[in-house]
Amino acid sequence: MMAMLSNNRTGDILQKYCLWFLLVVLLTIPLPGRGQVNKEEDQVKKVVVDAFQAIADLDLPKLRAYCQTDFSLLEDGQVWTIDTLENRLKPNQGSGMKRVNTIDFIKVTVKGPVAWVSYHNTADISRAGKQRQVRWLESAVLEKTNAEWKLALLHSTVLNLKK
Repeated sequence: MMAMLSNNRTGDILQKYCLWFLLVVLLTIPLPGRGQVNKEEDQVKKVVVDAFQAIADLDLPKLRAYCQTDFSLLEDGQVWTIDTLENRLKPNQGSGMKRVNTIDFIKVTVKGPVAWVSYHNTADISRAGKQRQVRWLESAVLEKTNAEWKLALLHSTVLNLKK
């Protein structure tokens, strides 16, 4: 009788472990299509990060490559084109300016060939021995053209650090 109880307990424990194992396996199997969404979201984030790196590097041809030809930037109450942005960046070339961007994504949404993102952007800027930090709350719309995500619209709001 004691051996039978022991076998039942062992069987119950084994059955519970098997159920837990099966549950863990099922929960770790990727759902169809979800991996593609994550891949697209990662590509969208990369374009945003790389575009701001091009700004930091003052690499205007590279920046232009991340933008649609009809790109618009809503900056400080004005509507800028890619040409306007380049013209604002050009005077910084050769100035020794250093810029480090930190982008903290809030939300990324991908719907077919269109994506929109919201994020906090912090730029630590140094020039001529002076340091400053600028923070923005930004959103961007990207379009996928010829299998590449490109910035179509960027909206930027400077956050006031002083309260």
